[in-house]
Amino acid sequence: YIINRLMKSMEKLKKISIATATICGLIIALSPHKTIPITNKKLQAISSLENIIDTNKTISINSIKLDSSDNFKELIKYNLWIDSTLNESKANNSNSIIVNKERRKLYLVKNGKIDSEYNVDLGFNPYADKQAEGDGCTPEGMYIVEKKLPPGSTNFYKAFLINYPNKEDKAKGKTGGLIEIHGYGGKGYDWTLGCISPSNEDMDKIFPYIEKGDRITIIKRTTKELSKQ
Repeated sequence: YIINRLMKSMEKLKKISIATATICGLIIALSPHKTIPITNKKLQAISSLENIIDTNKTISINSIKLDSSDNFKELIKYNLWIDSTLNESKANNSNSIIVNKERRKLYLVKNGKIDSEYNVDLGFNPYADKQAEGDGCTPEGMYIVEKKLPPGSTNFYKAFLINYPNKEDKAKGKTGGLIEIHGYGGKGYDWTLGCISPSNEDMDKIFPYIEKGDRITIIKRTTKELSKQ
């Protein structure tokens, strides 16, 4: 009995040491000269490390992906865009769209609430915010629908043309244009020149609810739960 108790105690100490060493390694690797920006993935990594002792799970440092380019300030910005979009939709009794690039998801908002979600394909270089024509990036920002394009008015089944670059984009020197939410998606990989592409079947479901002037918000990621309410 005593030997068994000692073995369990030693195993617990071993896990504590692993967790402590891993956290220290993260701190050293991430911030040799500056304060660590806290991102959603870093919070998830820390949370996973904290759970090692309680859940008896082993975690490899190589499995923790940390994105130092997406800092806490940006994450707050994306969350505020979501709140603004939902509040605007509720106040105006209108519909809108939120696109989460990280999840490859399009959320249809009706009267301030998430109504449904759809898978989408993005630009062939989807991770960064769009800066110029030809970079393959899908833009991030709060836009509106400039034109609603039915079949025969677009090369991609049905489409919503958004007002990229908007005033804020132009002030930052961003260029390009003709960014749409359009059909022919559902390929399962990112292939557009920066547009957002659901399948034709999903475009049929979305198309009746979005009109010229409606809000289109595109974010890189969020900590908010976006699901049907």
